[in-house]
Order: sequence, then C-alpha cells, then structure tokens
Amino acid sequence: MDCPYCRENMEQGVIQSPHEISWMRKTHFFGRTEFHEGSIVLSELSMLRGSAAIAYCCRRCEKILIDYKDGKCDLNKRI
Repeated sequence: MDCPYCRENMEQGVIQSPHEISWMRKTHFFGRTEFHEGSIVLSELSMLRGSAAIAYCCRRCEKILIDYKDGKCDLNKRI
C-alpha cells in the first residue's frame, strides 16, 4: 500500500490488544463500543486470541493507517 501523504511504500503489520479494538469520538471509561453512537469496531474481542487489526505503517510520515472497509482489517474474522 502506498502512503496517501508521501506516496512511499507502507509496511503491513498489526495493531494488537487484549481488549476489543475500536474507534470512538471520545474516550469512555466503560461500556461496549456498540453502546456509543458512531463508534467503529476494528477488531472484535476473542477470549483466546485477544484482538488484532491489520494496519499499515509509513516510517517516513510516522503515520499508521487502518482500512476497516467490510471488517477486512479484523484478523479474528479471518480465522
């Protein structure tokens, strides 16, 4: 994948967590993602594997990108 900022080649890797990985408009101290309007689940929690989402790193721009279209970034959905 090419970086949309500098056009250099990006490295594919993963973002991992022992918890669900999600994007929300602001921080919340409790509650699941689905209870917060506009939130996006990037990787569902697996009690055995945790969560992992495919991400791309541009070392030149120091940016990390996650393409969440159709849930394809969620490694738990691919297993």
